[in-house]
Amino acid sequence: GVGEAKEQERAESSRTRMLARLMRISKDKVEKEEQGFSYKKRGMRRSDLERYLSYQMKAVDRESCSTQELVAIHRSEVLSSLSSSPIEDVNKFFEHMTSEFVCPRQEEDAAWQFEHIRCFSIELSSLAVNLRYACTAESCPQMKATDEWMYLCAAHKQPQECSAIDYVIHTLDGTCALLNSNKWFPWNAAIPASSLKYFQSITRRLYRVLSHCFFHHKDIFDDFESKTHLCLRFVAFSKAHDLIPPKLLIIPRSGFLSCVQTSSTSV
Repeated sequence: GVGEAKEQERAESSRTRMLARLMRISKDKVEKEEQGFSYKKRGMRRSDLERYLSYQMKAVDRESCSTQELVAIHRSEVLSSLSSSPIEDVNKFFEHMTSEFVCPRQEEDAAWQFEHIRCFSIELSSLAVNLRYACTAESCPQMKATDEWMYLCAAHKQPQECSAIDYVIHTLDGTCALLNSNKWFPWNAAIPASSLKYFQSITRRLYRVLSHCFFHHKDIFDDFESKTHLCLRFVAFSKAHDLIPPKLLIIPRSGFLSCVQTSSTSV
């Protein structure tokens, strides 16, 4: 009826606004200072951020840079290694990349994990935007990966079923709110021990976004993965820090390694 149509229109409008807000890098305005650069709470295009970071990388002293800067350097180097030249053995490369996600400054491990999770959630927001037309409340009324896995949304007072796209948006929005919480993460350079428990639950829920996309929207997954290698990096990071039990990593390794440019056809 007319009432249902209006309700559906309001829901779609709400999703669109939510995605638009998630797409903005609201915390990552980079400003030049006397010693390198720092993050400010203003908007900045991702392309501008990448260009600025690329320009600054050579001038940053790894020994004195902040954890945020160190993660930015690491991300740039990983993406460069994935796009620079064909890789002979992707399985060995994946194992090597997993070891590369171990924090080089052990005393800053919590801040290192926090910053990587924050960056991954931003990238997943881009994937959510790519899903907005293919993944709808009608096409995916439940949040599933395989038929064996159906997920309840924890964004409500009591966990309940949500359509896949609502689950994705609620998860990304909840992650953003939690990582910006003054109670649990008052200063991302020094993470309270009581807040570390959230890293596992955040990464498990974010991984579900990737797994739903892989099993239900494979063409979108492959296109996005070939450009960003997000799933490969996310799984390597999660394995490096034991954030997701192996039995829950249901995307086959070949599913994301096949998007890596290789010098042979084997994966």
